[in-house]
Amino acid sequence: MIRGVVFDLDHTLFVCFCTLRAVLPEMYRRMRDSIPDNLSHEDFIEGLIRLEKQHIYHGWGYTGEKLCEAGIFKKGTKGEDVWKCLFTYCWPLAAVEYPFTKPMLRELRTMGMKLGIVTNGDHDLQMNKLRLLNFDGFVDEIVISGDVGVQKPDTKPFEVMSEKLGLPPSELLYVGDNPLNDVEGSRKAGYTPVWVKTIGNWCFEDIERCEYEVDTVAEIPEIVRKMRGEIL
Repeated sequence: MIRGVVFDLDHTLFVCFCTLRAVLPEMYRRMRDSIPDNLSHEDFIEGLIRLEKQHIYHGWGYTGEKLCEAGIFKKGTKGEDVWKCLFTYCWPLAAVEYPFTKPMLRELRTMGMKLGIVTNGDHDLQMNKLRLLNFDGFVDEIVISGDVGVQKPDTKPFEVMSEKLGLPPSELLYVGDNPLNDVEGSRKAGYTPVWVKTIGNWCFEDIERCEYEVDTVAEIPEIVRKMRGEIL
């Protein structure tokens, strides 16, 4: 019996690409000397987002290097400087949520579900996103990899969440967009994984696909009802 649902944060409960469009003007301003003179503000933003989508599962350090290779930044710009600017000065400015996120969480709450978030990242950065999203009261527990000492797909963040919620992994769903960090990590921890196709590509041939796959988290209450035998 499923008694709790745990979510990833980025690309699952809030719209990272829309958020990037909101915060990247600050990067353009701060790193203007490192951006080619002939690259417009609009082309800079769309180029960065396009490369981020392409290399989404490789991390921002890798993406930063690819941005330099693609001419989004001048040759010699360090990838670490790109992501440092993004995480220090840009991400804290805004967070754009999906319109169905909070209604979905409310519905799960009325169904008696315990709710949690397990997210990779720095404590202050991820908590600031949650503050901007005004998620207070919507989930019972939050586990951030920066507080645990290891990142997903390591099973420890999932184990910590299970302990916090007071539920065994077998009674928990984990919902996320990343086949490696979210699907494989939660499966190894004993959760039932649900893949959210917000990025759209399953690019890990060596990872078993999920029994449950959804386009958005708005579908999660229906998944729970099916698993509980309430609907066919």
